[in-house]
Amino acid sequence: MNEYFEIKEIPPPSKKGRGAFAKKSIKKGTLVEVAHILLISNEDYEKLTDTIFWSYCFEWDDPKYNGENPAAVPLSLCQFINHSYSPNLRYEYDYENLTINYYTEQDIANGEELTVNYNGVVNDKSPMWFEVEN
Repeated sequence: MNEYFEIKEIPPPSKKGRGAFAKKSIKKGTLVEVAHILLISNEDYEKLTDTIFWSYCFEWDDPKYNGENPAAVPLSLCQFINHSYSPNLRYEYDYENLTINYYTEQDIANGEELTVNYNGVVNDKSPMWFEVEN
């Protein structure tokens, strides 16, 4: 369980499926999730590219792996945080601890959906591989 958010179904007409929603008000700058990751080898990553699992991989650019581990799969509730071009969260890689840490970018109200920019940079408007909903 997470003290800051819970996973809920998002009803139609949305195509998002499920999302993460604040269980209480959260202050800007709060660490709301530490997602431990599994590193995916180049060989295994290639096998995932045509599967649904590929959508849940993160680029893992840790210089010490010299390109040998191009992807990471987080094992946490963060998998249900939806994309937004106006996110209220950001994530940071912690290469030493093999985690992805999620921080609030602004104060978040109780019941508000938590979102992150899947491009990895809060203000990056690069296209997604899916249709983006507001």
